Amino acid sequence: MGAGGGGVLSGVCKGTHSDLLVGSGWGVEMNGVRPGPVTVDGLKWLCRVGPAPLGAWAIAMGWGRTAAYSHIRRLRAEGWIGVCSRPKGEGPLAYASRAGLCVARVDAALVDRKPAPVSWLHHEACAWTSAWLTARGRGLVGPREMLVRTDWRGELRFRERGELRRRGHRPDLGGRLPDGQLLPIEVELTEKSSARLKAVLELHSEWVSEGKSGGVIYVCGDEEIVGRVLAEGARAGLSVDRGTLRIELVGTIQREAIGACSTLALKQWHLAGGWAA
Repeated sequence: MGAGGGGVLSGVCKGTHSDLLVGSGWGVEMNGVRPGPVTVDGLKWLCRVGPAPLGAWAIAMGWGRTAAYSHIRRLRAEGWIGVCSRPKGEGPLAYASRAGLCVARVDAALVDRKPAPVSWLHHEACAWTSAWLTARGRGLVGPREMLVRTDWRGELRFRERGELRRRGHRPDLGGRLPDGQLLPIEVELTEKSSARLKAVLELHSEWVSEGKSGGVIYVCGDEEIVGRVLAEGARAGLSVDRGTLRIELVGTIQREAIGACSTLALKQWHLAGGWAA
């Protein structure tokens, strides 16, 4: 249950009008063709996940390139998505607008401004992790859904530069196991301080001890970060051998997501510079 339930959504949707969209090269002329159920399903996924590259979104939905652009144009024509342009070769990030969130009726945090450049890679990795779950038929609690939940908010306590620090923390997203249990997922692309990383892993160890979760998945940017997570995880009582810690690289997640997609859609997407645009 999200924090505030329907109250979160009703607060966002009060007095909503279609948002103005930024330019990206994705046209909006659709000759009067309105979004259908499949297009709205794609919008709902975007509401749950947040800013996503076209490739991840399309793979999650099983869309080929032509279908993906058709759905995007319909959503843009209605004012239901916004687009954040990025440098050539990286591809834009799409996200649900305020109007889109209200149409989709998804209990998720609104993306109320274009994502800042410093957050682009994190959004992209979270989107590919979400696509990895969706394309493989796993249940998903997306990053924007996680932000409105109170049941997965914990407190970190750690010392840094001689000071005791307290910080609220939620996992980046979650995947559902076949028995319905939610497995929290952390996306770790840059090095946190050892103290903060240890505090996050200790929080997950507490949740395992309490029976709240069976473990945690870490999606890491490179092998160096993998090594740090393994070391700090062991100190917190989490390990791969005991099944309480699973580690994946972003590149592996992406390849498995694409591999799980339908054959037709798979033929139309490729890896560009390690991550598909």
